[in-house]
Amino acid sequence: MNPMADMFDFNKNFEQFSKFTTPDFANAAPFKAFNDMAAKYREVAVEALNKNVELTTAWMNAAAKDATTLMTVEAQPTAYAKKAGELAQAAFQDLPARLFAYAEVAKKAQTELFDTVASATPKFVEEAAERTKSATKAAAKKAA
Repeated sequence: MNPMADMFDFNKNFEQFSKFTTPDFANAAPFKAFNDMAAKYREVAVEALNKNVELTTAWMNAAAKDATTLMTVEAQPTAYAKKAGELAQAAFQDLPARLFAYAEVAKKAQTELFDTVASATPKFVEEAAERTKSATKAAAKKAA
């Protein structure tokens, strides 16, 4: 074979280049770690969503009960105003507790995600260092 012809064999060169630059991550540890992390994120998000739906449903049930109370027939028009005022005052007093419940759900989700990332970071750094060393050795062998 002519060495000059081999040098310009673009298919062969491109194939070698693509193997060097894009390793197979399908079965590699980083891909598995990413999938594990994404699964944990999904789990936390779904849990938070379900809790928020539960809180919202309870709030809407209370609002429906209050609306039913407001719609009862009264003999005096001032009785409606009195009921509306009492319900509004109760709602405003209840509002901070309801919002705090949503904040607790968000805080719990953030804490769980932070703990997941914090526990995984040392493993990722260690695996990345090992992969970098092995890739550097492989590249040095190919270059030599």
